[in-house]
Amino acid sequence: MEAIGVIGFVFGLGALSMVIQLKATVEGLKNDIEKIKNKT
Repeated sequence: MEAIGVIGFVFGLGALSMVIQLKATVEGLKNDIEKIKNKT
């Protein structure tokens, strides 16, 4: 039973890190779009 909890915890941390990474990627893309808009 404990093993399931540990696996769930590790999976949760992995999912959280993926979300944080995606947020950073989206922020970078937003900045790139702003730069492109300002150039035109």
